[in-house]
Amino acid sequence: MVLVAVGIAAICLLVVSTFPQQKEEPLLFAPTSPFLVSNHDNVAHQVHVSVSGVNGTLDNALLSSENFTLAGSEHVHSSAMTDLIGEYLYSVSVDGNPPHTAVRTLNPTAGIIVEILSSQEALIVPVEFHIAL
Repeated sequence: MVLVAVGIAAICLLVVSTFPQQKEEPLLFAPTSPFLVSNHDNVAHQVHVSVSGVNGTLDNALLSSENFTLAGSEHVHSSAMTDLIGEYLYSVSVDGNPPHTAVRTLNPTAGIIVEILSSQEALIVPVEFHIAL
C-alpha cells in the first residue's frame, strides 16, 4: 500500500514538473476553474476557448468565453469559476483556425487542460485528481 502511494506521488510530481513554473501563479487548478490552457509550442498563439453546459448542465448556457495570447510554453487559468458538476462542451480555436470541440465532465476531482500543440492542433484533455487517504 505504501509503495502504491509513493508511486502515485511520484507520477503527480512528474506531471507537475513537465510544466514550466511561472512567478505568482500556481500551476495546479483552482478547484473551481473549469480549465487551464497550456501552450506546448515554442511560438505565441491567439487562443479562444468557450465552455457551455450540455446534457442539462446549466440549462445548456454559456459558462465561459475567453481569449488568450500565450507566449511559447506559457500557461494560464480560466478566469471563469464554477462549482457545478456536469458535462461541458469545450470549443478551442487557435490562431483563428476552425475550433476543436469535446464534451468533458467537470467535478471536484476532474479538470481540463487545453493543450496547444500548434496553430492547427489542440487537445482538450481530462485530468483526474486522485487523493490518497
